[in-house]
Formats: sequence, C-alpha cells, structure tokens
Amino acid sequence: MKQFFLPLGLLSAVCFAFFLPAGGVFLRDNYGLKILVCTIFLVSGYQTGSKGLALDRKLFTLFLTAAFISLLLAPFLGLLVSRILHFPLYLAMGLIIISTVPPTISSGVIITEVSRGNAVLALFLTISLNLLGIFTMPFILDLCLKVSGPIDIDQTALLMKMLFLVLLPFIIGKTVRNLTGRARISPLWSYINSSCIILIVYSSIATSKSAFTGLTLANYAQVLAGVASIHLLLLAINMQAGKTLRLSAADNKAMLFVTSQKTLAIALAVLASVNFETGNAIIVCLMFHFFQLFVDSFLASIMQKKTILFSRQKLQKSSDSL
Repeated sequence: MKQFFLPLGLLSAVCFAFFLPAGGVFLRDNYGLKILVCTIFLVSGYQTGSKGLALDRKLFTLFLTAAFISLLLAPFLGLLVSRILHFPLYLAMGLIIISTVPPTISSGVIITEVSRGNAVLALFLTISLNLLGIFTMPFILDLCLKVSGPIDIDQTALLMKMLFLVLLPFIIGKTVRNLTGRARISPLWSYINSSCIILIVYSSIATSKSAFTGLTLANYAQVLAGVASIHLLLLAINMQAGKTLRLSAADNKAMLFVTSQKTLAIALAVLASVNFETGNAIIVCLMFHFFQLFVDSFLASIMQKKTILFSRQKLQKSSDSL
C-alpha cells in the first residue's frame, strides 16, 4: 500500500486539477502551499529518531559522497543535459531546478524499505541532505540558471524562505519528538507527507493548466529524454559510488534510491520564488518525479525478489547442513 499510495495519489491529483481546479486555486491564494511544505518538514522532524546509526568515519564518508552527488554534481548534470538536448529556456529552468533540489521527502525511504534496504540510513540521508541543501541550493541554483539564460533569483530571499519553510518546522518537529520521549512512532505518519505532496501537485497543476497545452509532442519527448538521462545517470553514479565505498547491500540500496531522487515539494516552492514565467517548468518537475517513482519502484521490486530468494537459499543451505 505504501509503495503505491503516492503515485496513485499523484495521478488522481492531475485528474482533479484538470476537472476540479477550484480547490487548487484556493490553496494557492490562501498560503496553502507554504502550509503544506511546513507540514512535510514538521512531520519529518517528528519522525526522526536519535538512534539506529553508528556515527563513525564510514557514515561521514558516505554522507559527504552522497552530498557531493546529490547537491553539487546533479545540478551541473541538469545544466549539461539541458544544453546537449537544446532545451528552450523555460524547460531548461525546470530541469535545472529539479536537478538542484535535495532528495525526496518520503518516497526514497519507502522505496528503500520495499527493496529490503537500510531504511534508517535512508531516513538519515534524506533529512541530512535536505537540511544541507537549504544552504547550498540557492547559490548553486543561481549559478546554473545564470549560465542557462537570463534568469535571476534572489539568493538571500530563497535562503530565508527555505529556513522558515524547511529548517524551522523540522526543528520544531524534532523537539516535540524529543520532549515526548517516543522511541517509536506510527508508520502512518508517512502518509501525511505523501498527502501533502499530492495536494501541492494538485494546486500547482490547477493553477498552471495552460502550460500543458502549450507544449508540442516533440517538447514532451525532449523533456522525457532529459529527465530519463539525469535520473539514470544518477542511479549509475550512485551504484558505482556504493561499490567504491564497499557498502553493504542494504546500505547501498539506501544511498542508491535516496541520492538519485529529487523532491518535488521544494522544486515547486523554488519555482514560486523565481521572478520569471515558470508555467512550463512545472511539467519538467512533474515528469521527473513520475519517472523516478516508476523506475525506482520497478528496481526496488526486483531487488526485493532477489533478497527474498537469496534468504531462502541461505536458509535452505543451513537446513541441509544440519
């Protein structure tokens, strides 16, 4: 159920946005998007425990590698791919923004769990990269957008927005978790984050419906090629990085899925902060999100089957030896 809740919800959001857009417009006009982003990180802070990982040199090296790939290399991959595929300015902006933002808030952890990977490590990477990305994203994004075309963003304003929408709610949620002293919390909390992302997509599409009819089939094919190239490259890079770091299979899955994904929620928040027409850029972000969910869910299911088969074979060998 957890694996399909978000993708099915996103498909429903697209349908409702086209046929019942009033609710989405209401959310946008009444600070709904800001409230939803705050809620996501408030819940994320509450979900984050203080135990389960050994804070050692290996973890620090893994984190630095993941941060380099996700927050520094990925934005320049987005810029490079947009130039190679000759993206129009508005589509290039969307590709660069989605490539620059930190990992997904919930789907990376969920897909890691499905693949039988290290979910605790996945949550650590998700939270730490999102918090670090608050400070690195405004400056790297500004650099890449300036290279791409005449697009300026207010770095200070974007940084302050990320601090108040992301960092502050996360700290509040984490503080509440510490004060309550809960060692474990219900997994149902993850559905709140997924629901918030679904509502953000619904509102964003409802207020930008005209963007979808302004592109040709060639444009859509171009966008698909771009998002596929970046995500598949990130998967390949992270797979190789995991082997280089000699990670266990479970840890490698956590790094693979979290560091290769990008969060739609922050990408849409950034688009709202850019002083430029961004209607068509949202299409790139949405296609990237759907593509990564589809591909990673497929990979996770294959890995899950292999893990189960390996466990059964190992159990069978142990039984035979007895």
